[in-house]
Amino acid sequence: MRERTEEEIKRRNPRWVAPIVVWLASEESGDVTGRVFEAGDGILKIAEGWHAGPGIEPVEDPNELGAKIAELIKQARPNADIWGRDIVS
Repeated sequence: MRERTEEEIKRRNPRWVAPIVVWLASEESGDVTGRVFEAGDGILKIAEGWHAGPGIEPVEDPNELGAKIAELIKQARPNADIWGRDIVS
């Protein structure tokens, strides 16, 4: 593991994650469902979920999938990192 600065260690303290966990377990959060929260390291965010990408009709023969999947990947948005930024290769 890499060394962390004192500031990084403070930002990763579980005390910054615990409040959202407690709140999610409370009655106040009863209407919150199907959400993903990112907490810690100096942030509290709500993930905006998955987006449907390009698709095709189902294919029975796996031997036919290679070219079809390659085409779907070309049409799809770039993958995103954990901060929602496009990963550009």
